[in-house]
Amino acid sequence: MKMIKEYPVGTIFGSEEIDAIKRVLDSGEVLSRGTDIDLFEKEFADYCGAKHAVAVSSCGAALHIATQLLGLKKGDEVICQANAFWVTIVHLLERGVSIKCADIDAYSLNIDPEKIEPLITNKTKSIYLVHHGGNPADLDEIFAIAQKNGLPVVEDCAHAVGAEYKGRKIGHNSDIACFSFSTHKNISTLGEGGMIVTNNPRYAEMAVGLRTNFPFGKKIKRQVQSLGQYHKPQSPVFMHAGDAWDYDWIKAEEFGSSYRMTTPQAAVGRVQLKKLDQLNNLRTRITEKYNKSIDQLEGLRKLSLLPKCRNSWYLYSFFINPESGINRDEFVDCLNNEHKVKTVLRYWPIHLGGIMRMKGHQHGDCPVCERVWFNEQMSLPISPQMKADEIKIITNALRIVYRKLAK
Repeated sequence: MKMIKEYPVGTIFGSEEIDAIKRVLDSGEVLSRGTDIDLFEKEFADYCGAKHAVAVSSCGAALHIATQLLGLKKGDEVICQANAFWVTIVHLLERGVSIKCADIDAYSLNIDPEKIEPLITNKTKSIYLVHHGGNPADLDEIFAIAQKNGLPVVEDCAHAVGAEYKGRKIGHNSDIACFSFSTHKNISTLGEGGMIVTNNPRYAEMAVGLRTNFPFGKKIKRQVQSLGQYHKPQSPVFMHAGDAWDYDWIKAEEFGSSYRMTTPQAAVGRVQLKKLDQLNNLRTRITEKYNKSIDQLEGLRKLSLLPKCRNSWYLYSFFINPESGINRDEFVDCLNNEHKVKTVLRYWPIHLGGIMRMKGHQHGDCPVCERVWFNEQMSLPISPQMKADEIKIITNALRIVYRKLAK
């Protein structure tokens, strides 16, 4: 029997995407600053119901730029949930920011709002959260805490494109929301790509510069139009001198890098965005079949969603109830070895990673996350490309393995 596992591509491409690439290539337009990028940004912002969107090369790039937008530095503290992805925090570590890990809710896999406020100190500069697997976090509670303490919220929305919180798209009310279009995601811009969504015009303006090598900091207008013996020409554009003729820098605070999305990627993204709700509906239908099977097995439980919220189902997670007597690892082994259903569990508790342990984090810091991760949480393959017979094999395997292992 062939192993059923994650598809290498999490979306569906068709002739429309090929036509979009061909259109860009045939146009002779520049491949990294073309009009499709501006259009994709506007369409994505409109889709989310937000004011600004800035296309970048990856969600990791978006998260890196987020740290720059907030001016995070060594000695600052950021609160981040314990089951975030490494990419969520790596740019914080790079800048010497201290990370306080907040425990999660055992039923939604999202950050537990009640665990945030006790971690806030006078050094806290931001709250980082992940909409785990595409399941919207409790944003009203989190934003209330953030507003009370004067803290911006960075949302890692890598899983949550198209998800909805109380009837509105994730990103609509965000300080900074970072989306992913990598190969496994619900839509993809040819394997990599990301988007920063914000309602803050200053953040949007800075993000555009930071994705294209611009520096930010303090500078003053020059009173002279020369540099030594060299005088500013009437039209200095041909020189690519930047602001060298017009400003003297006092302090450089942030430096941009090459984090641009390409024009063909943006053209594909525009096509994919039109398909997004349909693609997420396909994932929802698979979820409904999985949920129906789990509802029939007393020792298993489904993921919890907040009222009036819509999960994008980038991941399908479920749980083994402790009282069932089932060993989670044995359940995984049976699915994998006896029924050829490959499960991949995401995401390893960040406070137990080697780098974080080196920085003083340790076992016991986030007991709920640890208990759920090591004993209860499981996942099943999910993709809009999945065939009916694959889903049937998986649901049958769930029942067989459950009956074998339940006590």
